[in-house]
Amino acid sequence: MREFFVVFRSRSEAARYYEQLATYRISATIINTPSSASAGCGLSVKCLVRNLPLAMQILERGHYNSVVGRFYVGKDGKSVKF
Repeated sequence: MREFFVVFRSRSEAARYYEQLATYRISATIINTPSSASAGCGLSVKCLVRNLPLAMQILERGHYNSVVGRFYVGKDGKSVKF
């Protein structure tokens, strides 16, 4: 697992989380939620796993109510919640 993504039900919260990551200089990308995750508003924020601890701290401190979950893409191409 090299990358993970956080799925949101709210587009505005996805954008706010992305901006918060940028303030900590964490490289992130806003992506369309993979259909295999079958949840959310269609937007997710993708980061490298090496940034996982700090990214999760930011997520917890931000009180994002629309988070569906954290996922990575498995070897079979399906999204796996962790």
